[in-house]
Amino acid sequence: MKSFNTQFKDIDSLRNFISEHTIENYTHILIQIFSGVIDKEYILNISGYLKELLPNANIIGATTSGEILDGKIYDESITISFSVFENTIVKSNLYQLHKNQNTEYLADEIITKNTKVVIIFSDGLKSNAEALLKNIYKLNPNMVIAGGRAGDNHNFKKTYVFDEKECYEEACVIATLSSDELIVNSDYILNWTPIGKAMVVTKADHNILYELDGIPILDIYRKYLGEDVVKHLPLSSIEFPLIIKKKHLYVARDPIIKTEENALVFAGNFEIGDNVCFSFGNLGDTSKDYQEYFTTFNFPSQSIFIYSCAARKTLMGNSLNEEFSMLESISPTVGFFTYGEYFYGKGIVELLNVTTTFIALSEKKITGRKELRHKPPHKNNLVKNALRNLIKVTNSELNHISTHDLLTSIPNRSEYIKRIELKIKSSQRYKENFGLIMADIDHFKLINDNYGHTIGDKVLKKFAHILTTSIREDDFVARWGGEEFVAIINHATMEDLEKVVRKIQKRIKESSFFPVPLLTASFGLTTYLKGDNEDSLFKRVDNALYTAKHSGRNMYVMG
Repeated sequence: MKSFNTQFKDIDSLRNFISEHTIENYTHILIQIFSGVIDKEYILNISGYLKELLPNANIIGATTSGEILDGKIYDESITISFSVFENTIVKSNLYQLHKNQNTEYLADEIITKNTKVVIIFSDGLKSNAEALLKNIYKLNPNMVIAGGRAGDNHNFKKTYVFDEKECYEEACVIATLSSDELIVNSDYILNWTPIGKAMVVTKADHNILYELDGIPILDIYRKYLGEDVVKHLPLSSIEFPLIIKKKHLYVARDPIIKTEENALVFAGNFEIGDNVCFSFGNLGDTSKDYQEYFTTFNFPSQSIFIYSCAARKTLMGNSLNEEFSMLESISPTVGFFTYGEYFYGKGIVELLNVTTTFIALSEKKITGRKELRHKPPHKNNLVKNALRNLIKVTNSELNHISTHDLLTSIPNRSEYIKRIELKIKSSQRYKENFGLIMADIDHFKLINDNYGHTIGDKVLKKFAHILTTSIREDDFVARWGGEEFVAIINHATMEDLEKVVRKIQKRIKESSFFPVPLLTASFGLTTYLKGDNEDSLFKRVDNALYTAKHSGRNMYVMG
């Protein structure tokens, strides 16, 4: 395959470019049009003319918030990419999403058994891009998905996707590349650092976010980013996206619309219970990071398509040229700045924000590569890097302090309350069983009175260690307060809880708490019942523990 990339100047220059590179001689052609000119009639004239010149071509296009060509950034231009293939079948189609977002019919139209790549351009403001992505992924989980949401130069008013015939605000245009010989690699670059405490999504509807930690979302932005940011949303906040960790992938989310209900519409979805925090861009010198990243590239590449976030461009500006020149040193690059990037790689399919995503394509098993020149860091960048590291480490320490008990280092009561509320919501939604265990060290006051608080603290720490190492990794233990502890046991019946408690009792008996000669504990057990809330569930397990303590201690009671 080959890619011939150019900027549109006029019709004559475009015709000469096609003739100069003999593009008309190829059978399998993909044309991507990235338009920083937000004018339906104008871009349809260009795409229609291209179809007349190259009737075999499949054309997909999107409006942008910036264009990428030969490793450089452009604004309000029109960039056109001609990719020609020898052994890869190209198919494309445009779909109006407000009419039908059921993508099952795509399988018959443009997806085949050997489809390697799906490139999606969708509108940037109206449709639910994440739902579209997940639906397409289900059709064939082995396909690499790339592309992005259309932009409109940060105006957030109208975005378009188009082919040679139609141009719509609420639509997607999709191209597929099908071949047994096509080699595809996809990856992404983030370089955004989480900052501040983790907050829980407590009210959301797909990509509309209403509350974090039970607080209205605008109040959250007002508290942490200030009143001026709230007044000028969404553009004012793009440098501080929310970050969600999904498996090994950090996913950024930027708002694109402020609703009349004082909610924020984001480029991607949220789930109730997601943990999110604000983040800031890597303000330090990135040359070393890119150099290290570059050395890992050892895959064949004849062409690279880049789909990078408009928010990333706003913050990093010309420093992105180094990111793109790195890719350009591998093979010719072309792409655009999006309102959200489609990504599939490393076992994850996600709609991303604030990232640079790219796919490298080749029909030959060759690795072509040039040397990337490494720029020495400036003194002021060293200071920024130090500041970034200080913020990162301090932020991690503060998060741990706010959610963990200082003595035992296990989660504290406030963290338990968050977890149990989320667990109840999850159980109601997915009909999952779980159990609750509450433990109390017997006669702990006598230990402090007879041996001192230093020994008492050691007992508490060892008891906490026994609890945390007696449960599974996905279970949860917290210190409720004093000598009381609480554990959430997932997918558990009452019989399962009894087994856990007997295991804990056995380990307590076998452990030494010197100089304390004998240590025992009392336990209350209960399971989640339909209709339970946090109060009713806790009251039941607390009453069971009370019964155990007043019935001789060193026992468990089921509530």
